Amino acid sequence: MIAKKTYGLERLFHPKSLAVVGASPKVGGFNWGGNNYIEASVSLGFQGKIYPVHPTADTILGFKSYKSVRDIPGELDLVIFSISYNSVLPVMQDCVEKGVKFIHVFTAGFSETGLPENTAIEKELVRLAGQAGIRIVGPNCMGLYCPKGALAWNREFPRESGPVSFVSQSGQLAGEFVETGLPEGLRYNKVVSYGNACDLQLHDFLNYLIDDDKTKVVGAYIEGLRDGEAFFTAAKKFTRKKPLVVWKGGLTEGGSRATQSHTSAIAGSAQIWEAVCRQTGIIPADTMSETVSTIAALLKQPLPKGVNVAILGGAGGGSVTMTDAAEREGLQVPHLSETTISKLEEFIPVQGNIINNPLDVMGALFFPARATSQGVDVLENYKKLFVLLREDPCIDALLFSQRVELFTRVGGRQFVNFFLRRSMDALKEFQKPIYVVLEKGNTLDGEAARQDAQAQYNRAGIPTFENFSAAARIIRHLTEYRHYLESRKEDPGC
Repeated sequence: MIAKKTYGLERLFHPKSLAVVGASPKVGGFNWGGNNYIEASVSLGFQGKIYPVHPTADTILGFKSYKSVRDIPGELDLVIFSISYNSVLPVMQDCVEKGVKFIHVFTAGFSETGLPENTAIEKELVRLAGQAGIRIVGPNCMGLYCPKGALAWNREFPRESGPVSFVSQSGQLAGEFVETGLPEGLRYNKVVSYGNACDLQLHDFLNYLIDDDKTKVVGAYIEGLRDGEAFFTAAKKFTRKKPLVVWKGGLTEGGSRATQSHTSAIAGSAQIWEAVCRQTGIIPADTMSETVSTIAALLKQPLPKGVNVAILGGAGGGSVTMTDAAEREGLQVPHLSETTISKLEEFIPVQGNIINNPLDVMGALFFPARATSQGVDVLENYKKLFVLLREDPCIDALLFSQRVELFTRVGGRQFVNFFLRRSMDALKEFQKPIYVVLEKGNTLDGEAARQDAQAQYNRAGIPTFENFSAAARIIRHLTEYRHYLESRKEDPGC
């Protein structure tokens, strides 16, 4: 049992002094060890003291090196362990004697191995830390990325801070989240890879981030929980104030076995996890792309009021299959109101178009010669479409599929840019949640055009999705979250 802690987590993310045990005087080559943490902090502009620890080196990366943690002058906020697992306990004892506040154990080889002797080392690490009031991140994890605190495990991570935090048992997926979110316009406040969670667990970070004014939404990847009750309580409290998007690994039998060898976590069943999400207001995600897209939608759009969507951008069979996909994910694709249809017919001919829901009208809009109202500017008709959809009481949100690669092949980049400018201008009239689907390109040119379109939409504050079904599923999840919040307002005792 860990003793009552004496330090809040703010100092963990904003240390004034940092020691790295296992830094090396050898420079260059592939290095995921101690030097990487020093180089990343320097790259991010760390303003405090950096202390490499090495038994023989005089200097490392331009910093004076010390033989042990005990030899370092002054207070130490954070010590990073990048050493073999069988060397951890003596260094931990040094940290206890030094009065260190936090340690991050990058080192692997503990309870995740399943070996009794390695598990015993982890337990002794926890015991020593608990007696001294030291908090532990890890072991077996990448640790912390906080641009404002100048902490990272990758010197290529952005220096710019943002409103998104992410907490992950997997270091690989924590790094992948950072990289995957950048094209969506995400920037980060705090990212944590916490591995085996022998001390600090997901609920500890949630209880901290709920009061972190710089964090607006939190994502998480989890495999299992050491204290399910504490997590349930923390999540239920958290989601009433901020959205929490969780990608849960280990929901299959094989995945559950894999989690035990990865972070020593015990995973639960898919049915139990679904119940937890319903009861706590957690927004679930099934993939990295879905996690990132859900968070982007939360930041850029209001929550949808319901599951009734208009679908735009399909043609023929594409309209049918998109409708099927939307309804399979729990959405409704209702008929437009008679008023909407009547007004659409004033500037879109019935022949060759579908003036209902799903809508197949893009040809008429972008080739005015085919429209009934000759001479009217393309943008004006385009705006009329979104005004009518906005006013239609049957519609809660818009799913807009855009085949950028096809547009590029048919009309070239000039036409694509023309289309995107017109779309972003016209979509301002909708004033309901908008979800733009930009399917992955099949060619290098097509994918480059899609990525450029994605960047333009992100700058305009419109979330984009690589997959229609995933976008539909996200709309349903966000609607369920809205309903969860509304139900808790009616029953504040929950």
